Amino acid sequence: MSYDNRDALPGETDEEYEVLARKESQAAMGLMFGIASLLFFVLKIAVIVGISFYAGFVLSQNLLGEETRQFRILGFALLFTYLIFCIIYFFKGTVIGLRAKNNKLWILPWAFCVLISCIIPALVLKAIVSSMFDYGEQQGAFYIGLTWGAFIICSLYIYGIYQFKTHAAEDPVLELCFGIESIFIVACLL
Repeated sequence: MSYDNRDALPGETDEEYEVLARKESQAAMGLMFGIASLLFFVLKIAVIVGISFYAGFVLSQNLLGEETRQFRILGFALLFTYLIFCIIYFFKGTVIGLRAKNNKLWILPWAFCVLISCIIPALVLKAIVSSMFDYGEQQGAFYIGLTWGAFIICSLYIYGIYQFKTHAAEDPVLELCFGIESIFIVACLL
């Protein structure tokens, strides 16, 4: 055994030490990759559901009033979030069906879906990034580049998640209204 490997077991050869060290390193990398994948999945779900839930929460607060119990507001917020997803997937199904029939009107529901699902959440993120700066700092090139960069990256990221022109829903959260989308695609094709 070499004295360079101070954490080697007594009686362990250099080859055995290197094999064990390589396995430990691979296990640590696998664990870090698993944690990073989990965090990425949580971020993806938060992006998809977060803005819709916030819109449903604000809508339920405005409709039910401030004096309503929080449990009831939360229940209606979940209902409105589900309805928002149903509307988005209804229009996504319309886009897919109209594109399959080579009808140029698919651009209108596609624009609505992009506006509701990508542009508005990106504007909310831009406002959040903007609020991190003092009023005096909001005139610089760094501020403008950072806020618009966040807007563009968020828009493209959300558009990549929804895939409005393809008949796919990868996440269980996105599949809430997948049945409605499929029914509308069949109706447009008939």
